[in-house]
Amino acid sequence: MSEPVSDEQLLWLFHRASKWMTRGHHHGDSARKHARDRHGETRDGHVRHQLLADGQARHAQGRILFILSEQEGLSQRELLDMLHVRSATLSELLFKLESNRLILRQRDERDRRNYRLFLTESGRATLEEHRQRRQETATRLFAALDATERASLSALLTRLLALWETGTTGQDRADDGKS
Repeated sequence: MSEPVSDEQLLWLFHRASKWMTRGHHHGDSARKHARDRHGETRDGHVRHQLLADGQARHAQGRILFILSEQEGLSQRELLDMLHVRSATLSELLFKLESNRLILRQRDERDRRNYRLFLTESGRATLEEHRQRRQETATRLFAALDATERASLSALLTRLLALWETGTTGQDRADDGKS
């Protein structure tokens, strides 16, 4: 029997898959009709709302805090390479984090042109709050699934992500079988 799949792991897989699905979204698809729940809200809109409630809008800031908790003292350049964002975007994010006293920028002793980034105590506390909210959201989102269903969802999402990341599609596989 395989290891149980945690709510946090499912949320992470679900988040990655949703990013890929958003990238693959065609403009014509927006006209399709979605099944509505009893409140008149689309089901995928409800899931999106749950993810946004977890602070999705602050995802990049949370990711920076997490990275710095694992690797304090990174240079802005090193962080830029890890995040794969524009330099201006990172500068804006770091300015907000510094303004909120969540990080501290210190001049690099060896190269005075560069800054090193460190979490403040407030940053560590904010990161812990973010982790707790994320865990609560994951628990709420996947509470309806038993262990077998969690394992199946995890396996399916992992398989889809592997296919998408390698550029393989189900159509590619179907075409291979026709030869």
